[in-house]
Amino acid sequence: MLAGWFRMVWPSALVDHAPMVGYRRYFEENQVVFVTLVTGDRRPWLRSARAKSHFLACLREAKVQHGFRHFAHVVLDDHVHWLVQAVRGESLSDLVRYLKLLVFHRRQAMGWSCRRLWQARFYDHIIRDERDFCQHMDYIHYNPVRHGYVALARQWRWSSFHTWVARGHYSHCWGSREPDGPADAGEPG
Repeated sequence: MLAGWFRMVWPSALVDHAPMVGYRRYFEENQVVFVTLVTGDRRPWLRSARAKSHFLACLREAKVQHGFRHFAHVVLDDHVHWLVQAVRGESLSDLVRYLKLLVFHRRQAMGWSCRRLWQARFYDHIIRDERDFCQHMDYIHYNPVRHGYVALARQWRWSSFHTWVARGHYSHCWGSREPDGPADAGEPG
């Protein structure tokens, strides 16, 4: 069903301070990448509906500015999973940096706490093929069930699940049990 979809200076309060000496990410142009962003100290500052909606508004704004292809997302209390494809020669690291800074500045402008919003690094996994793409899509959309927030994927409104139901990829009842494929498809290994 997904044929065609697959072809495709930090503020000190922003992140936990962890040296990244010599750490490099190598991506080829137009690769689809599964990304996990984790909150600083795993603090659940994304817990409220308002904070989740704010993050998604920032994600939409970043898409307008950078024109990346957005395939899927889920926003949980202390982390975000995102399936994305950087385009126009953009680097994924620059895209993630921009998004983190945008969230920081928008929260700051609203007078919200901005103490170490994010961990310095982010987890990434380059999608290898259509099967890998589908497994990570399932992982993203099943994640709220896996973490015990809801009983069915459709009950979680801060994900792209409903978009994919409308496209015919999932049934409305999908997500009551663990999907096929590696259960740790989206976990840093």
